[in-house]
Amino acid sequence: MQVCSIAETQQVWGQGFFDFLKFDSGTTNGARDDGQALGSGCGTAMFDRVVPDVMFGINLQSSCAAHDNRYNMCGFEKAEADHLLRTDILTSCEAQGGNGLMCAVIATSYGLGVSLGGGKAYSVSQEKVCFEMN
Repeated sequence: MQVCSIAETQQVWGQGFFDFLKFDSGTTNGARDDGQALGSGCGTAMFDRVVPDVMFGINLQSSCAAHDNRYNMCGFEKAEADHLLRTDILTSCEAQGGNGLMCAVIATSYGLGVSLGGGKAYSVSQEKVCFEMN
């Protein structure tokens, strides 16, 4: 088991230990803090407020946005999009200073989430984008 010191957690998040444990959905009072529509971060519009954009101080927004873009490409396979989300999270997490174990936990959590719970979002996205193309 890998143990992180206070100094290491400060390197990851830049502040104290409790800031390292920060989980942030990117929403306040039912609206996204960045002004974008609900669902533009991690999670769907319905679950945006409960699916963190930041986990253990690691910002996941770019990985989630890339995953959403893949769901919005007509014919892009769901399994491949979900696999690439895990890969993107691992790469991004390590680039932000996360250790291997923490990055693996985050990537696995999000990967399982979309694999098990992303079917409807994928179907709706595919139906919309493929219909618009025809």
